[in-house]
Amino acid sequence: MQNIFHEVPTVKEYLELREEAGLVTPAERDDIAAALSNSLFGVMLRGEDSGIVGMGRIIGDGGCYFQIVDVIVKPAFQETNAGDMLMFEILDYLHQNAPQEAQILVVSDLAGLQFYQKQGFKLIYPDYYGMTLKR
Repeated sequence: MQNIFHEVPTVKEYLELREEAGLVTPAERDDIAAALSNSLFGVMLRGEDSGIVGMGRIIGDGGCYFQIVDVIVKPAFQETNAGDMLMFEILDYLHQNAPQEAQILVVSDLAGLQFYQKQGFKLIYPDYYGMTLKR
């Protein structure tokens, strides 16, 4: 049995989950702490032992733009409905809190495209092009 909590992980939990999922650490610990504390919404999926199974967050300005980030599920649980459970909570929050005309964004690697498309997201190309700038 897994339990849903509307919270963000600790920095330690976040780093451990990313490492177990094979993801690169995006920043220094202080920057991660700031990022987590500035989340608009967080959802955690925990096992019976209260250990983290997966997480997801929403960041943005709270009015016009909302971005879904850090939807991560431990590899041992990726063939379950854990990702869908996280997205249900994230989308429910957005339906209740995001204005009708708000832009809801998600950036995905190739492996995650079908997962997000299953949730109702559409590719933006060729109408728009996504870009990034690394400092």
